[in-house]
Amino acid sequence: MEEAAARPKGEFKTVGLVSVAHLLSHFYMLSLPPLFIYVRDDLNVSFVSLGLCVTAYAITTGLLQTPMGFLVNRIGGGKVLAGGLFVNAAAIAAVAFATEYWQIIALMFLAGVGSSVFHPADYSILAARVAPERLGRALATHALGGNLGFVAAPPVVLALAALLGWRNALLVVGGGGVLLAIALAFQMSAIGQRRGAERRQDSWGRLVRSPAILLLFVFYTLSAAANSGIVHFSVSAFSEIYGVPAAAAAMALTTYQVLSMLAVLPGGWLADRFENHEIVLALCMAGSAGFLLLCGSGALPFVAVFGAIGVAGAFHGLVNASRDISVRGAAKDVSVGTVFGFVTTGYSAGQIIGPSVYGLILDFGRPHLVFVASAVFSLLAILTMLARRSASSAPAPAE
Repeated sequence: MEEAAARPKGEFKTVGLVSVAHLLSHFYMLSLPPLFIYVRDDLNVSFVSLGLCVTAYAITTGLLQTPMGFLVNRIGGGKVLAGGLFVNAAAIAAVAFATEYWQIIALMFLAGVGSSVFHPADYSILAARVAPERLGRALATHALGGNLGFVAAPPVVLALAALLGWRNALLVVGGGGVLLAIALAFQMSAIGQRRGAERRQDSWGRLVRSPAILLLFVFYTLSAAANSGIVHFSVSAFSEIYGVPAAAAAMALTTYQVLSMLAVLPGGWLADRFENHEIVLALCMAGSAGFLLLCGSGALPFVAVFGAIGVAGAFHGLVNASRDISVRGAAKDVSVGTVFGFVTTGYSAGQIIGPSVYGLILDFGRPHLVFVASAVFSLLAILTMLARRSASSAPAPAE
């Protein structure tokens, strides 16, 4: 009883540490791109070459998440989290000393290695240390931390660059992460693996033989493809459908993103309140897709689009915690961290598939179909999740 009474305070510390680390992981994803113009002039490299640095970061982040899940299962999420943050932050800081292009791209590959630990390590820690009745809110706080990292990176990095120069800006933000990683190494009582915790024999075979896990991988892929159309192509689509300036269309996208972020925490409460997470997912994704279709129809005055796309964003944000708890429920024969590492790789796959589809749509002069395609991806994602619910509720075969 004493241990149970002490859990909420310990949970608060755990969620706080993991969420701050997650904030930094997303911050580092966007720490270099705002500085491209400075780096180009300093090192005389093209924007295409600098774009490949972001690609290098994304490749190692995506490919190594599942192997990092195996490592989490072996040595614990806390050690992997502290080590990954150290590598990620140190690589970003080291870019400040680069004098040749190849040094930057090599360091971004290394930064991606560090970035690959966050999903498997973070989710493993939270699943092990937060009581099930509060896990939805913990996961929502973790997701909000990541969103805040994305929001904060461009203005913070650019402000530091204006004051100190681009090299010192990266040195400051990277150095801060190195210090936090060292501090995390001394907080294993809050983020380390519990004594006696069960270690499962993770393997690629167990991942790919599990229908529930594979369906979640497909769900992540489809939902990421659906969202990529709005994030990357809605500004161009709105400009053509409504004949508005790009700045006005960008404000509509900002409304979508802000409301999505604000809905993340209520989504955590929703996940804790209702056990049928797949149904919550289906309803919220259907609501978001419906309002996006309305936005892309051209039937609304553009001022009303702000309200409709804001509602769509809110529905999108409500999904996060229920989605993550559904992933935890699939971790039966495989550890939680490994499952999260594997299925979130589908997010990268969706971001690869989606843009080519939407780009073709715009090239053919059918901007309203951007929203239709996003809705179709969402519908397929819903069907995938409902199929997973059906498979999970089916009776086990007789021995």
